[in-house]
This record gives sequence, structure tokens and C-alpha cells, in this order.
Amino acid sequence: MRQFLISALLLSLLAGCSSLHIGPHHIDVQQGNALDQENVARLKTGLNRSQVRFLLGTPLIVDPFRTDRWDYVYLYYKAGKLTEQKHLTLIFEGDTLARIEGDMPEPAAQPAPPAAEPEPHPASVPAAMPAPAATAPAEAPVARPAAGAAQPAQAPTAPAWVAAAPVVAPAAQAQAARAEPAPEPSASATSIVPPLPSPKDAPAYVDPRPVPELSLKSETDVSQIKPDAVPPFPEPHAATASDDPVLKSVHAWADAWMRRDSAAYFAAYDASFVPEGSSRAAWEARKRKMLSGTGSIEVRIDSPSVERTGEGAATVNFKQYYRAGTYHDTTVKQLRMIERDGRWVIVEEKVLSTLKGGQR
Repeated sequence: MRQFLISALLLSLLAGCSSLHIGPHHIDVQQGNALDQENVARLKTGLNRSQVRFLLGTPLIVDPFRTDRWDYVYLYYKAGKLTEQKHLTLIFEGDTLARIEGDMPEPAAQPAPPAAEPEPHPASVPAAMPAPAATAPAEAPVARPAAGAAQPAQAPTAPAWVAAAPVVAPAAQAQAARAEPAPEPSASATSIVPPLPSPKDAPAYVDPRPVPELSLKSETDVSQIKPDAVPPFPEPHAATASDDPVLKSVHAWADAWMRRDSAAYFAAYDASFVPEGSSRAAWEARKRKMLSGTGSIEVRIDSPSVERTGEGAATVNFKQYYRAGTYHDTTVKQLRMIERDGRWVIVEEKVLSTLKGGQR
């Protein structure tokens, strides 16, 4: 008997445990771009990339091989299950937004105007209503005729106040009640504590604090946001017109670079020149590939300074502006030059600092 009871108890415990569901705890997770519906509603074709980035931020997905498409994706997982998903795709033509696809906010429904209260039809309004009956005043005692005498017939007459009372229709009474404003309750009627009586000839209270000026903060107009643009190159200083042969060689080197003249460009370097971080052969192969490409190259030399370090040796420091295609940078360079067979050539080239650089 005891063994039977123990077996029944174990079976009941196993059945209760099998009905329980124990699993891992999942936290709520938000991924992607949190798209604000108000900013999404301001999107319209014709905005540039900077204006779109101002409204929605940096897109989650940008294809490096198709830069005219931006994808904004938002996912929300509640307890490990996907409960909300939004996807917004923006197509650009150049720098201008041309098409918007995806989850756009629906326009808010306009509330229906309240229906006007119909005026009562004249036929439904009674022409006149009898005045309310009032208690008639007590009359003086009248002498009654003797019994058997004939009583003169008298027509029933209404009191004078009944005939003189004006008859007003209920519709007119309601209109008059709406036309007359209700009297405002006095301060003594609405306050629990009655106000104190003011002294006679007391001046009116004037608030000594100045009245603040009301000003409305103007909303940001995204159409007035200017796109990020590369500033124009400044004009070179008058030092470019100097008769210094060192500066003439530096500007001839920059001109050969802009013309993509590889022969004149490499002739500006001495045979002993070794670039930083690579061999002479690797540097020359890279430069030849760059000069043989298509497109324009723009190089400007600004604020050059020449320091004579010895007989037939000089050091030139200047600011260089470079632009080719969509890439541009501004660097501070140093060239160490020597005089070889009546020409000044480069034996060392260093980039001291980079002021600005990147894609446009």
C-alpha cells in the first residue's frame, strides 16, 4: 500500500512539472534607424543629401557601388519576436532626392465639422400660449338679491392683469435667454472667505515687473539648408611671381602634375630620391597609374617659403591644395631640393600635416 501511494505521488509531481514551460528571458531590442514620423512627413522630392541627413540622420544601409540609394531600416523585437518593422528607401539623382519608397506616415484624418442645429419650423411653434394662472385677489363682499328675485346674467370677465400680460412664444423666450449674457458671479459669491473692503481713494495696484516680450521661435526651414561644399582654392600669393629659381622649379613640378605630363613630373625628382614608406619602383608605378588616368587634376601651391641650407641646397615649405575627381585634400608639405646641372630637383618629399581631406 505504501509503495502504491509513493508511486501515485511521483506520477502527480511529474504531471505537474510537465505542464510548466520554462524558457530563456528575451529583452526588448530596437535595431536600425529610429524614424521620427514628424521628420519623415517633412520629406519631399527636391531636397539634397545634406537636408535629408539633417531630418533622418545617417542611413543604415548605403551601397558603395550604388551611392544614389539610401535605405533606412527599423526593427523592434519584443520578447524575442519581431513586432514592428519599417523600411524607407530614398533614390537620388545626383545630389537631389528624386523618389521616396517605403513606409511613409499616413495623412491624419480631418475631423468632420459639427452639424448645424436645425432651426425650428414656424408651423411647429405654437402661436400663443396661455399665461399661467395666478391666484385671484380677494374681492369685496357683494350684496346678494333676495330669494326668488331674478338675477341678471353677467358675462364672465377676466382680470385686468390677464388681459395686459404679453404673450411670448417659447422660441422667442429661448432666443432672448441666449442673447442676454449671464451675469458673472461676484468675488464674494465665489470665494469662501469674503474679500476685505478696500480703503477709499486707494490707487490701483500696478505690477512693478516688466511685461516680457512674446516671441515665437521660427521653425527650421529645411529648404534653406545649404549642402556641404568644398571651399574654393584661394589665390596663390605673390611669391609665385618671384624670380627665385627654387620656386620656379616647384611651380614647374606642380604644373607638370596638373597636365599629367609624366616625363616632366619624374624629371623634377633627383635620381637619389627615395619616397617615404615604399621603394622607388613601387612609388613610380603608382604615380604613373595616377597620371595615366582620366579626369582633371588641380594642384595649387600657397604661401611657399624657401630656406637656403647650404651651397646648392634648399628647403621649401608650403601649403598644397589637391583635387582630383571626388577626392580633395589640403596638406602642409616640405621639399628638400638640391641644384644639379643648373636645375633644382627634389631629393626628399614629406607631408608634415593634413589639414582637410576626404570624398566630396
